[in-house]
Amino acid sequence: MDESLRPTERIRKRTEFAELYKKGRRIRGRYFHLVFQPNELGFPRLGVVVSKRVGKANVRNRIKRWFREVFRRHKDCLARPVDMVLIAQREILELDWKALLKEFREMLDRLPE
Repeated sequence: MDESLRPTERIRKRTEFAELYKKGRRIRGRYFHLVFQPNELGFPRLGVVVSKRVGKANVRNRIKRWFREVFRRHKDCLARPVDMVLIAQREILELDWKALLKEFREMLDRLPE
């Protein structure tokens, strides 16, 4: 079980985000939304979006670190390789680490096989 997060496993390009927003499916949660689309790369990839409306830079950076960490720990639980973008909502400020893990696992369970 590889728990590292390599640079190739991150979505960073604007065109990749735009394609996911256009073609991907959405799962809406209370604290964050998940946009996903199967990929042909053989490994899952993650993109993270945290708007300035969520908080100041230190808060946004903490949320991004949490998202990357939870993905890194659970990427082996995915049934098939997908590109996914996690979009934080303002309500995420109410969460602690354990609640974020629980919410992410619930989102993974809602992914189609």
